[in-house]
Amino acid sequence: MLTASTSMLFVEAVIGTIALFVWGLTQASPDHPYNAMGLIVLAPFVAAAEAVLCALLTVGVVMPLLVVGGWLGRRLSGREAWWWIPALAATATALPFLAAAVLGETGLLGGLGGWLAVTAALAAPPLVARRLLLPDRPQLSGGAMFGWVALYGTLAVVTAGTLASIGLYAAGIG
Repeated sequence: MLTASTSMLFVEAVIGTIALFVWGLTQASPDHPYNAMGLIVLAPFVAAAEAVLCALLTVGVVMPLLVVGGWLGRRLSGREAWWWIPALAATATALPFLAAAVLGETGLLGGLGGWLAVTAALAAPPLVARRLLLPDRPQLSGGAMFGWVALYGTLAVVTAGTLASIGLYAAGIG
């Protein structure tokens, strides 16, 4: 479960890094110019830092979401249901994003968009890892789950990179 959740979070982090890079390029006056060679040299260090952060998020956020979601499902409806996990993630992130929207003056729409994005990002890894815990499904090893996440994660990263490149080219930046 740790492997599946960490790899899922890592894929999300890579896609987020691509989005952050594209957003930085689309700003009217970037804070600092980007150097492609510097990004290539720093990529392994950023990947290592992201992997450590993903493992910490798995232990500190994903596993508690799985445990509490399962407990609430058994307690309130008599069985575990997948929809408890997104509901818990949305509830846990609502107050911090409301405070960030008010303090950061991003506006209601910006705060709502950030809240939905973080809720989806926090709900996806527990839903993937939950597959390993279900007793009525065929047993799937952590290595097999890692393989599926790596396969579909690579497809998602390539798709995000391609769409980012097309968008930058269409905007005349690329």
